[in-house]
Amino acid sequence: MANVPFGPRPIFPTEPGKPETVLPEQPNVTLIDGLLHCTEHKKQVCADCSVDYSTHNFLTRQLSANRGALPPPNPQIQQAIQKLKSEGNTKFRNQSHFEAAQKYTEAAMVASQRPLWDPSQVIVEESAILLSNRAACLLELGHPSEAYWDTEIVTRIRRPWSKGHFRMGRALLGLGRCQQAAYAFQNGCTLDPEAKEMKVALEDVKHYI
Repeated sequence: MANVPFGPRPIFPTEPGKPETVLPEQPNVTLIDGLLHCTEHKKQVCADCSVDYSTHNFLTRQLSANRGALPPPNPQIQQAIQKLKSEGNTKFRNQSHFEAAQKYTEAAMVASQRPLWDPSQVIVEESAILLSNRAACLLELGHPSEAYWDTEIVTRIRRPWSKGHFRMGRALLGLGRCQQAAYAFQNGCTLDPEAKEMKVALEDVKHYI
């Protein structure tokens, strides 16, 4: 089972005498009192069966308690992400770009552990900012190829964000792909016509086309 960085997940009690239902298409899943258990040991989290149904069961109980309303985002995850991002920002300002990239990576890994019921917009904006920041570090470290792949993800998940296109353009410029860089800068200018740095970058790259 995967480690749980924010404390153990709860195991929910079930009412005694409740019938057990084995799901036909999932032979190692037994439903007891509306909660998933492994069939062999009747556990919600079972190391022997390599299963962990606690997240699913938590959502089931939460929805029941809240009359169908989803639980709010976990504040511990939010605080951990913000702390790592702030540390990364400080290191970036201090020109410690490698260490800053590490902090943004750690923050992105924590963000990836958000439960499925968290608002998708929160996850998208969080991931886009962290990957964009890491791309800025990679550009400073002279790794435009790695930076490009980060910006590729950023512009896919948060397409209307001009900063993602700006950093993609810088990465493409570092790879010598001037025509594509100009296209990225143009996209950024379209999204944010007041972005002076973007306009300058676009005019500069036109000299190489």
